Amino acid sequence: MNILRFIIPKSLVVYIDSKSTVRQALEKMRFHRYIALPVLNEEGVYVGTVRNDDIYKYFLDNETFDSKSAEKDSVISILDPTYSKPLYHNATMNDLIDNVKEHNQVAVVDDRGCFIGIILRRDVLNFLFKFYEDEMKKRSDGETQIQP
Repeated sequence: MNILRFIIPKSLVVYIDSKSTVRQALEKMRFHRYIALPVLNEEGVYVGTVRNDDIYKYFLDNETFDSKSAEKDSVISILDPTYSKPLYHNATMNDLIDNVKEHNQVAVVDDRGCFIGIILRRDVLNFLFKFYEDEMKKRSDGETQIQP
């Protein structure tokens, strides 16, 4: 199965530029009420995902919650490089399921590493639930036909 059936295309995704500041990331997250945003460089290459946890850690490490200090530092400086590696567009369904077990959203990139969209855990779970319901219905229909 092709994982692109679940993708929300880049044109519909809120993301942030890698040259943005921590404050800009915080404001965009707050405005859209998101807890994570993909970070892209000027060529559209996926750099990482900034999370609210990264921003909390930034303020705690600086021992201040002053937004003025967040205007100076780049969002790149606070990214956790170990968080959520992107999936390539030709990844398997198993790869996708492994990723959504750990993360609410998974970035998808093309062969050049350019961001093409995200896949949400919710969408994968909805598909799997519908698949499960359909299978259970088939089994229950089959059982009633076999019995005299």
